[in-house]
Amino acid sequence: MNSRERVLAALRLEPPDRVPFVEGSVAASIEQAFVGHTSYLPEEASEAMGLDNVRVRFLPPLFARYEEHDGISFLAEPLIRTRADLGKMVFPDPDDPALYAEAEAVARRVQGRYAVTAHIRLGSSSTHMSMGLDGLSYALADDPGLVDTVLGRYADWTIAVIRHLRDAGVDVIWNHDDIAYKTGPMVSPRLHRELFMPHLRRVADAIKGEGFPWIYHSDGNLMSLLDDLLSLGIDGLHPLEPGAMDIEEAKRRYGRRICLVGNIDLHYTLTRGTPDEVEDEVRRRIEVIGRGGGYMISSANSITSYCPVENIRAMVEAIRRYAPYC
Repeated sequence: MNSRERVLAALRLEPPDRVPFVEGSVAASIEQAFVGHTSYLPEEASEAMGLDNVRVRFLPPLFARYEEHDGISFLAEPLIRTRADLGKMVFPDPDDPALYAEAEAVARRVQGRYAVTAHIRLGSSSTHMSMGLDGLSYALADDPGLVDTVLGRYADWTIAVIRHLRDAGVDVIWNHDDIAYKTGPMVSPRLHRELFMPHLRRVADAIKGEGFPWIYHSDGNLMSLLDDLLSLGIDGLHPLEPGAMDIEEAKRRYGRRICLVGNIDLHYTLTRGTPDEVEDEVRRRIEVIGRGGGYMISSANSITSYCPVENIRAMVEAIRRYAPYC
């Protein structure tokens, strides 16, 4: 199997030749340490790290002012506070061919060797990050129609983009919408079901209508929302954050319904652990969760700039050592 075939088999819950290794985001400094120089193509980084996917991004704009510290963006000022601010929501033209040029170039170069994963947002995180936590919370109480409108505009734009992604050479949709903390969801399951889910379902229907397998990403404890998310037809769930979700329990309860993706701990193992601890965790995930298929190994969020390079090398080497099924 090549990388593309491996990823697609895992998402179909078929056993590939080995556990696929995928990432939603890798810091440039880490990629550069593997590639050996600062100018490289996305697929060169995937090859150097042994990844089975190549990433292309179709994230919508955030209507907020952000500040960057140590390579990480932090919300400084949300720009959507009232209905008077809705005019600020100006999106790129989803029918502009230039929007898809990079993805098309990647797909041409890899020629089906890697899974081309398109990273999008359904709308939950974009709404949260454009309104701010306080603004979103007040609006949910005082003007839920405003939240509905913002969500709807994000969903509409993403749906329009999705309709072009098959022609752009995309293989898999990977959604990034954080909707939970470690203790539970950001909004109540009832409110999530009544206000958020109708828009998420519209985007999900567009994804499935185009025939894409797709992965849903959210940090935090999703257990009280998981049945609703499964009803969207997701094929994979990422990242199953340690300390918030028990991946072994998720494997027992949902392993025959969705592909589990991730769970290599970013809070300790990859960031503060030793290379031996990284190897042990990778080995256990592959042996326990990878058994029978339906698992793709990945960090429990992303590979960040503050991960020691030696730990990421240990992760890559352990995947090469333990991932093959035969």
